[in-house]
Amino acid sequence: MPILILVEVLLQAGCVYHASQKGTVYPWIFIIMIPGFGPAAYFLFEILPDLAQTRGGQKVATDLRTVLDPEREFRERKAAAELASTPATKAAFAEECARRGMHDEAIAMYRSALSGQYCDDPHLLLALAKVQIAQGDHSGCQQTLDRLRDRNPDFRSDDGHLIYARALEGQNKEVDALKEYEALVGYYPGLEARVRHALYLQKLGRVDEARVRLQAVIDDHRRMPKFSQDLNRDWANVARRNLEG
Repeated sequence: MPILILVEVLLQAGCVYHASQKGTVYPWIFIIMIPGFGPAAYFLFEILPDLAQTRGGQKVATDLRTVLDPEREFRERKAAAELASTPATKAAFAEECARRGMHDEAIAMYRSALSGQYCDDPHLLLALAKVQIAQGDHSGCQQTLDRLRDRNPDFRSDDGHLIYARALEGQNKEVDALKEYEALVGYYPGLEARVRHALYLQKLGRVDEARVRLQAVIDDHRRMPKFSQDLNRDWANVARRNLEG
């Protein structure tokens, strides 16, 4: 019981301090002093709205809404696409479908968004290609990216280039795929392109060359700054598992 009383006092003190910083001590202090109800009411009506204005608070709120109602985002984006059938609303709904692994639905929605003045929009085409590669439609993915390049010659995307290499690999276009991977590893940020290149070499039977490249990835990961290590940890682990396997 004394612990509960101590917790109550600390909560009330914290709320009073927060109210004093905001200049809202009165009349909140009278409500805060109500055992149990007071700190809870203050948190709900004063602290929580403040948290919602910060980036961290917005993330917490979003995560909480997702836990409480995991279908909410899907419903809202679907309703928006049906109510205002624009490329933007269709793309947002397609993105949510893709996130859920609903590839057929996402592809259909992206294709629907690619109309009118947006018929060759590079961002929509790239998003479509990402879903196609995730679905395993390597030929369709290459066709989409070829269209993107032909209609938008000045558009540049590191991710698009990597997806293109993967699409070629998936079609067993060995010479072209290796050419794209070798170009990628020279500039692609992070370790993914280098690891995928090494794994492709491994798949082609060039095991010794693949092992050298995988070891170089692991060594470079160790020398990275901490934040870069965190960003690239998953691909470093892929390299390590394949080197040890």
